[in-house]
Amino acid sequence: MQKIKLPNNLQTTINFHSSYCELHTFRKNGQDVVKPVQRMVIDGEVVCPRCRKEAQEKKLEQVENTKFKQLEQLRRYNTLYKESHVSDATILTATFENYTTECEEQGINLNSMKRYCEQFKEGSVFNIILQGNPGAGKSHLAYAMLQELNNHDRDAVPKKTCLFVSVDEMIRLIKDSFSNKDSKYTEHYFTDLLSNVDYLVLDDLGAETGAIDTGKSATNFVQSILYGVMNARQDKVTISTTNLSGKSLFNMYDKKLVSRLLRNPQYVIFKDTKDKRMEQIPF
Repeated sequence: MQKIKLPNNLQTTINFHSSYCELHTFRKNGQDVVKPVQRMVIDGEVVCPRCRKEAQEKKLEQVENTKFKQLEQLRRYNTLYKESHVSDATILTATFENYTTECEEQGINLNSMKRYCEQFKEGSVFNIILQGNPGAGKSHLAYAMLQELNNHDRDAVPKKTCLFVSVDEMIRLIKDSFSNKDSKYTEHYFTDLLSNVDYLVLDDLGAETGAIDTGKSATNFVQSILYGVMNARQDKVTISTTNLSGKSLFNMYDKKLVSRLLRNPQYVIFKDTKDKRMEQIPF
């Protein structure tokens, strides 16, 4: 048995063993040929140095894969908080728990959103339209649902992504990118981002045209962006909030776009709820 001399600062004792490991092969003339590897005695244990090296490399690979999955889970979890664009920063604290119900309609709509949220957790896919009076809490409920979904199964692989985007703010940022070449908020950026997230809120649909009672139609530019996004989201959940009636939606947008927004929809309608923001004005 041959003994290997190691530096004095290494305590491990290694000797060659008389046996060979025949688990390793190489390709020769299109065939696998066994290449025997002499075993070693390391601290009294007979091992194949190549098997030991491969086991260590596999363990290291598993550690790195675990780190990558954790980072990917964190990135997907943070999509809601880092990539969302809101017009009202107070929405960022919205939850189902802090949604105040001041009339029966609000209580019914809150319970509906909670029920739909549970269905999404179970794998259901459909769209939601929160529609009706401004200031009723439509955006609050939409963001609250995303918060609930984002915190569900945080360790799942892959983690489902959530995103909240004010349509008006998105269009403004895209137009700004035309003259600001350093801006990342291009049409391609938003189209790709909105097309691929699992749960998307399009907030205040119709506000990008101005006042909702003007009878304006959305520009071809806006419709092209929204159509591209919705066309790519046929198998994903889209939640839209709007002050527009169904008739106004069809007047403002192309029928093909509206039909995609209304694909397999559930409606959460606010008819009786008063504008909470107007009630806070002291006059």
